[in-house]
Amino acid sequence: MKNAILGLTFLIYPVLVYFGLQYVKPSYLAAFFALIFAYRYFSQDKRKGKIPHLNILFISVTSLLAFSMLANSAIALKFYPVVVNVSFLVIFAYSLWKPPSVVEVIASLQEELDQQGIIYTRNVTKVWCVFFSVNAMIATWTIFQEDQSYWLIYNGLVSYVLMGLLMLIEFGVRKYVKHNKSKVASS
Repeated sequence: MKNAILGLTFLIYPVLVYFGLQYVKPSYLAAFFALIFAYRYFSQDKRKGKIPHLNILFISVTSLLAFSMLANSAIALKFYPVVVNVSFLVIFAYSLWKPPSVVEVIASLQEELDQQGIIYTRNVTKVWCVFFSVNAMIATWTIFQEDQSYWLIYNGLVSYVLMGLLMLIEFGVRKYVKHNKSKVASS
């Protein structure tokens, strides 16, 4: 339950930053998020099947939050979604270069993969790399808009909807591929 609440805090990060900046200094918000992020990172069970190389995300995010805290920078706080997307892009892309791919690691927790499954998960990892690239670019664009509600709406809602749609589409494609594979195998 505690980890769910901590995770939710980062899901609603854009809302907390958008409204929080109206009442407190950026350095206080950055310190708050840095403490929560560090607590969540260090309290996780590292032995569970996790995405490899999450240290990249931890170092990137804590560096950004530390900079925001020291510089008292609201704009640095708004780079959080960009840093998260770029970190995941690096993690996923690196896993293509040094297998297993991130999606393969996650999928192998649910089922044993054959060679076709490994190829499929590599392709899905590539799709996620494209998603993280585009999402980071749009998130960056929103930071520099005069109307900061663009930043809030995109990073606090639209990007999550797009991520959910991508997951849903991938789930449908995976079921379709598995169904066709089982039809061919039974023929």
